[in-house]
Amino acid sequence: MKENLLTGNLLKLTMKYGGPSILTMWIFSLYTIVDGIFIGKFLGSKSLAAVNIVMPYINFSFALGIMVAIGSSTMISIQLGANNYKLAKKIYSLSIQLFVILGGLLSLGGIFFSKYIVVFLGANDLLLKDSSEYLFYLSFFTLFYLLSYGLECFVRIEGKQNYSLICILGGALMNILLDYILIVEYNMGIKGAGIATGVAQLTTSVMLFLVLYYKGEKLKYKYTKLKRSIVINILYNGSSEFLTEITTGIVLLAFNIYIMKFIGNEGVSAFSIIGYISTLVTMTMIGFSQGIQPIISFNYGAKNYKRVFNILKLSLFIILGLGILFYSLVNIFSHDLVVIFAEMGINILISSYFTAIENAFMSCILSILRGLIFINLLLYVLPKIFLTKGIWMSSSINEFITILFSIYLFNRSLYKEKNI
Repeated sequence: MKENLLTGNLLKLTMKYGGPSILTMWIFSLYTIVDGIFIGKFLGSKSLAAVNIVMPYINFSFALGIMVAIGSSTMISIQLGANNYKLAKKIYSLSIQLFVILGGLLSLGGIFFSKYIVVFLGANDLLLKDSSEYLFYLSFFTLFYLLSYGLECFVRIEGKQNYSLICILGGALMNILLDYILIVEYNMGIKGAGIATGVAQLTTSVMLFLVLYYKGEKLKYKYTKLKRSIVINILYNGSSEFLTEITTGIVLLAFNIYIMKFIGNEGVSAFSIIGYISTLVTMTMIGFSQGIQPIISFNYGAKNYKRVFNILKLSLFIILGLGILFYSLVNIFSHDLVVIFAEMGINILISSYFTAIENAFMSCILSILRGLIFINLLLYVLPKIFLTKGIWMSSSINEFITILFSIYLFNRSLYKEKNI
């Protein structure tokens, strides 16, 4: 693997690592979309709105998994590039233990405090019962939300992208099958949707674990006493990806609040449908950016800086191409979408680049600006001026402002690296 990442054709490597990662993220998105189709068709708009209320909590769970997964996988790739295999295995083992600890705590919170959580997330009296029931049953499987993404990252580090894709696809097919059985055949309602999604995540996690156990060559789990310095580095290096994902949940929460205020329950339900398109685009950009992270980190660990910059330049062209592709697929909407998609992709790619070279501080700044500060200011101001139209305008303006900061910080980083 070392020779391949250090000397292999960049376009082929980018497609080999980025392509399956995009497909994997699409399949992760399919979980939500499939649930939405079954719930919308067989349970109605109220249940669909209830699921959307719970989504920020799911985003938070997923964000913790991403933080540990990206933080540790970046460190592991850099150590492998530096030929430090012993430390790489130690980081891997500690990350598995962190998944179990964090997943267990989240499960307990969702099981015992489901009603309090959904009220905090914006559920009104009409949505309280369905949203709390969905969260309660889903919480029994929260650990596997963390593990499914984390183990998938480790399988990619092993260079077995096709295996990871098969595992994620297996979970998605299980989700479709169980949605049909539990919602349609057994009429279990919103409870059935939660169980179906949870069991699907369990299926994916088990399959990925078996791949690592039987096919893994460099990453072997061995119980390791928690070492504070390594744990802190894992969490710090993955903090920007955590913020990127958690701010997605915060943005969703903010949109839910403003839509509920200006439009009502039907507006939240409609926003769920719009959110599926946005999620697909976002997951594509995130999937590609995170897919190429092992290549960047490995070469960075080997001090092959020129190759790192060449990978990044190639990736920027691919991101622009993806923006044009999505524009072509959804051109029935505004012509501005190509700009929004391209800007979003560049923002995510630059943030992932900073993570890949262990510059989590810069990555965190971009995540906070994009997902917390700008979007919430825009959501507060624009609806006061343009009413409901202001809600929809806020996203595109947010991406445009953020990209200006992204380019500025990226240019500063390049200048410093060239001087080094």
